[in-house]
Amino acid sequence: MKEDYYTVVASLPHLPYFANAERLPLSRLRLEQRLRMLDADETRQILQAEFLAGWRLPAGKLESGGKIAAQYKTMLQSISQPVLREFVEYRLDQQTVIAALRIRQAGRDPEQYPGWGVGRLVKHIEAHWDAPDFRLGTVYPWVNEANSYLAASDAMALDRLLMDTVWRKLSRLGDRRPFGFEAITAFVFKWDILQAWLQRDASAAKQRFQVLIEEIKHVQ
Repeated sequence: MKEDYYTVVASLPHLPYFANAERLPLSRLRLEQRLRMLDADETRQILQAEFLAGWRLPAGKLESGGKIAAQYKTMLQSISQPVLREFVEYRLDQQTVIAALRIRQAGRDPEQYPGWGVGRLVKHIEAHWDAPDFRLGTVYPWVNEANSYLAASDAMALDRLLMDTVWRKLSRLGDRRPFGFEAITAFVFKWDILQAWLQRDASAAKQRFQVLIEEIKHVQ
C-alpha cells in the first residue's frame, strides 16, 4: 500500500450520511489540498472522473447527445485506476437509465435521439424498450421506483433515491481497501453528493425537472 494513500485517508474527516448532514465537514479547498498529496496523475484522474460522474446538472442538450457520448468515451479512456473506471461506468449507466426513462415518459422513442445514452446499457435498453424496467430490475432494483418518481414529477424524491443508490455503491467500493485509493475515491464522490444535497432546493429541483421534460418534448 502506498504511503501517500494512508496519509490522505488519515487526513479526511468522517462524512455523515448525506440526508442527515447539516454542513460539509471539509471545504472544497481543503479537499483539493489533500488530493494534491497524491501523485499528479492520480489527482488528474480523480478530477477527470469528477467531470464525468460528479453530481451536477446534465451537460448539454439532448440534440447534442452524440457529441457528448463521444466526448465521454474519449475521456474515460484516460482513466486507468480500476476503481475510478468502475465508478464512472456505474454512474454513466445510471444516467443512461434515467435518460431512457425521461424519453419514454415523454412518449418518445430512443431513435429520435442519436447518442441519447452512454455506455454498455444503450443497446440493451433499446432492445427492451417496452419492458417497464428495461429488464434491468434484477441488476438495478431502483429502476421502477425512479420511474414512479418521474411519473409523479417528484424531483426531490428522485434525487434522494439516486444519491442513496450511489452512496451505497461508494461505501462498498471504499470498504475494499479502507486505507487505499478505493477509500479516497469513495470519499471524494460522497463529498460531491453531500455538497449537492445541501445545495438542493425543492422548488428549484422541480423547475429543473420540468425543463428536462420540456427539452425532450420539443426536440424534433
